Amino acid sequence: MKLIVSVMPRSLEEAQALDATRYLDADIIEWRADYLPKEAILQVAPAIFEKFAGRELVFTLRTRSEGGEIDLSPEEYIHLIKEVAQLYQPDYIDFEYYSYKDVFEEMLDFPNLVLSYHNFQETPENMMEILSELTSLNPKLVKVAVMAHTEQDVLDLMNYTRGFKTLNPEQEYVTISMGKVGKVSRITADVTGSSWPLLV
Repeated sequence: MKLIVSVMPRSLEEAQALDATRYLDADIIEWRADYLPKEAILQVAPAIFEKFAGRELVFTLRTRSEGGEIDLSPEEYIHLIKEVAQLYQPDYIDFEYYSYKDVFEEMLDFPNLVLSYHNFQETPENMMEILSELTSLNPKLVKVAVMAHTEQDVLDLMNYTRGFKTLNPEQEYVTISMGKVGKVSRITADVTGSSWPLLV
């Protein structure tokens, strides 16, 4: 189980001012690039990758439709991911599969994808189908974060995660139940087989 810490600079100056020594306890750094204007992402990237050189890093563009801070067309989304991947080779690349499913074929050559799904409204009834589809694509990691309104929502996601991990022991999963009632899902990651309990 790995500890993930996110950095979310809103400018080049904030990126340059990051104190990398504050993150020594983290196993993996997640760069949430969506806190920047889209035209600034490639300008700030060198500072981030230099600051955390030698560390495992996740490149994430969390779009507004999945709880993030940026709006991107499919073309813009793919372009930024490919540019960062080509120039800096991050260890992991987050890809919002259901938001950009139509352009997923362009990512088939990437061996380090985190296929993610976020639902801030509910724990959908078709959660098993979602996990099944994401697993079938053989990403480096499957990440699902959904809103829990009841204890049953939390238990369902925990059971699904454990079941899928049992059937697919080589596949890594991150599953999180959001909301107050979902907090327990973060501290039971070892039981359910979730790999990165603190990545949101």
